[in-house]
Amino acid sequence: MKRCTLFLIFFVISSSLCFSQVNTSKKTSNIYYVSNSGNDENNGSKLAPWKTIEKANKALANDSNGGFLLPGDKILFKAGDQFHGNLLINRSGSKERPIEISSYSLGEKPVISGSGNIEGGDYFEAIKITNASHILVTNLSVKNNRKNTSRYSWGSEISYGIHLVANKWGGVMKDLTFRNLIVSDVYGVNLPEVFNDLKVTGIRISSEANEDQKEVGIHDVLIEDCYFTHISKAGVWAVHKGNTDPDDDTVNRNQNIVVRNNTFYQTGGSGVILSKTYNGLIENNDFDHTGYSNIEEPRLIGRGSGAWVWSCRNIIAQFNRSYSVRGYADSYSMHIDFGNKNVIFQYNYSEDTEGGFCEILGDNINSTYRFNVSVNDGFRRNGSSIWVSDFAGKNARIKSDYNYIYNNTIFLDKNITPDIKIKARNTFIYNNIFTALNGEIAANTDITIENGSKLSLSNNLYHGNINDQFILLDENTLLADPYFKGDSEINKNAFKILPESPVINKGMMFSEPLFPMAGSGIFEHISEFASTDTFNNEVDLKAYAPNIGASNEHNSNLVLGLHPVSDTKNIFKIYPNPVTRQINFQMNTEVKPEIIEIFDIQGKLIHDISPNKYYTSISLPDSIKNGIYFLKMASGKAIQTSQFVLYR
Repeated sequence: MKRCTLFLIFFVISSSLCFSQVNTSKKTSNIYYVSNSGNDENNGSKLAPWKTIEKANKALANDSNGGFLLPGDKILFKAGDQFHGNLLINRSGSKERPIEISSYSLGEKPVISGSGNIEGGDYFEAIKITNASHILVTNLSVKNNRKNTSRYSWGSEISYGIHLVANKWGGVMKDLTFRNLIVSDVYGVNLPEVFNDLKVTGIRISSEANEDQKEVGIHDVLIEDCYFTHISKAGVWAVHKGNTDPDDDTVNRNQNIVVRNNTFYQTGGSGVILSKTYNGLIENNDFDHTGYSNIEEPRLIGRGSGAWVWSCRNIIAQFNRSYSVRGYADSYSMHIDFGNKNVIFQYNYSEDTEGGFCEILGDNINSTYRFNVSVNDGFRRNGSSIWVSDFAGKNARIKSDYNYIYNNTIFLDKNITPDIKIKARNTFIYNNIFTALNGEIAANTDITIENGSKLSLSNNLYHGNINDQFILLDENTLLADPYFKGDSEINKNAFKILPESPVINKGMMFSEPLFPMAGSGIFEHISEFASTDTFNNEVDLKAYAPNIGASNEHNSNLVLGLHPVSDTKNIFKIYPNPVTRQINFQMNTEVKPEIIEIFDIQGKLIHDISPNKYYTSISLPDSIKNGIYFLKMASGKAIQTSQFVLYR
């Protein structure tokens, strides 16, 4: 008994020691705290915090300058405090253990400001991240209202909240996340005379040009759940220097930039600008009064679209909302500048934008606007519902090729007169709703298509004041009230359609533009072709006719809950079609139908038969009026639904 007891005690002690060693061998994170009430001579613990940005910079310096933070370490600034200076991040975490800059304690987000009461003058940026990877910045308020020019004798038009910099000394920096930030009051000392000389940005992503045999760039940036306001120009702006390569789209382009779930409110310029980016996703953002200006703050530039892209490859912008965008040039809901390839703007909502709804400039390939809703856009003198231009830079005119504008809903009920202007190569405008209860759409219609190319308009609905010059170009016109559901106030949901809408099933099927990166990387949730409308109803333009407009509600394919309306299962064939008093069909001799049903265009079952024999025809009751109907047959797992027209 004693020997057993001693063995048991030894086993328990040994097990405990082993467990303790496993625990102590786990990686731990060092956390350093910074507070206005701290002291830089302290050890940086929560009870003995540091005081200044300068002390934090010593920990964040690179190895050659004495930095000591390790992957997984954190620097936390106390909530409610303000810190003035230039926070410099020059070392990297790891993919599993990023270096984190954030806040602690309760209260308002701590303020990191590059300007204010700073000895030596204001800085160009509040936070600068240089050649560092695997960085997480969260729960801070970032400002930089530059007024004191003592520190620099140049660059009065420059100011950044956060500045990311990749250069030849670091090569590619990657995995940078910015979450739950407030970026506000970012201004240069003054405005330059030329609009494009203003570089002020909330979060600036800047890469130097590639070096020989060395790539320089910034990859894998995520900006989400942030609030940008009162910024002289852009909220988020990505740039890359150096020449691109026509044989390799990744050369001198930043890669994999995601901007989602953010609000951009009263920014002087655009909310988001992606230039020279390979793979970008702009998703579920609010662009509210971009291009903003007022007399009290003359440094707000007053021109900017919700978002725009230049010299990019593979961009998706979806589920964004643009409100009251302003500006004397561009300033559209979102626009495609020149030199892009494979850009899709889908499922977005825009309202009261000064420039207009759709802007595609020159030298683009595969530019798409689909399943968007536009309300009262394009009210300035040269505003447009659709503008496809050949402008490709100063003194350059190159017509864009393969422009797709389909299944959008464009609505006016104000006394405005947006144009439709197109100077392009192959351009396809299908399945759109154009409604003008006041004002006039296409008041000025100016369309030029390059020889050897084509303009194809078809299956668009026109209601109200639409210029006949534009309507006459349509190959299959529908003139009718679309029967929107409406709402107590104007919003996206007001443009769902009623069950009696004439747009149901009236769209055309066609080959959509391919998005080559669908299903991979930052686009893992993006389908190769449109799979839903803007209200999340299913669509499949290869398999069945959609509705006209942005809503695919009540479409027969959806209502019946069956396979697409086509002979996908070889059960029967209707002949002739249209039919008169009875439906004749040829059966596959190997199949005996178990279900035979007839539905109207709204998906309502109006006639059914319980088969007990092979049928070659079905007599239709006199109560069924002329119109479009659907015949469904099912046998086991085989189901077929085919459309027929009844015309007595």
